Amino acid sequence: MSIHIGIDIGGSSIKAACLDGQLSTVGTVSSDRYRQPDRSGLLEAIQQCVRELGVATPTSIGLCLPGKMNLQQTAIELSVNLPALNGWAFDELLQNALGQEVPYKVISDADAAGLDYAMTYPAEGRTAAISIGTGVGLSVLDGTQFARIGNKGIGHLGLMDVGRHADLDRIDAHGVKNTLESYIGAPALNAIDPEGELNLDQLSAHDPAIRALVHALRVVHAIYQPDRIVLLGGVGNALKTHRELLHNLVCDGLTQLSARDWALEFGESHFHAAMGAAKYAAQSR
Repeated sequence: MSIHIGIDIGGSSIKAACLDGQLSTVGTVSSDRYRQPDRSGLLEAIQQCVRELGVATPTSIGLCLPGKMNLQQTAIELSVNLPALNGWAFDELLQNALGQEVPYKVISDADAAGLDYAMTYPAEGRTAAISIGTGVGLSVLDGTQFARIGNKGIGHLGLMDVGRHADLDRIDAHGVKNTLESYIGAPALNAIDPEGELNLDQLSAHDPAIRALVHALRVVHAIYQPDRIVLLGGVGNALKTHRELLHNLVCDGLTQLSARDWALEFGESHFHAAMGAAKYAAQSR
């Protein structure tokens, strides 16, 4: 029986999913949480997930991870949120983690999450899937087919300049100003209440995070004209309680080029990216 594993290397933990040959879910697991791990820490987290899934020799691996791939698509060239990935060849990463060679496919975390959602909840038209966790990624799909710019993906939405939505500009360690991630990414939200767990239910239309997100959603409408926008990831899922607020704010004066009667939806799982990576690997065989 074929077994396919999806490994989602995230900014704060690794999630993994195991599917059988019919793409039915066998199991899902999460590693212990980490913060700015080195390569050995990431290897330990991957090994923990594979060990808990109990699969000795998978048929294929789907690997999704954040950052910009090099031209050869053999390694991450730049990962802002996980610098340990920079320059680390995928072959070496998986060989060191698994102790064996396994056929694998690499997909961005945003594309993997978008693919799983589009396959799980099929709909006609175009889907813009926005994954919000440590970072913010965008995937655009027509049905279950990715929209591309040439042979590249759609881009890194989280690094888009959304302007100033607070009293002061937000400038990250690299000197980049007022990115979407600096407002709605998990580190930015946690910084609001570093002593406790932020309750996203308390966010209002006047909060910088909501204003920055609405700005970005309106840009996505203007460029990609999606029939539905889906918010995924830990933060994206948690914003479900603000569905009506966000939809109304985005629609207020929205360009007429946008799709009429567009829908705003939310993820139902923390494992969309891991599941999508496993499905991608299985379908690519």
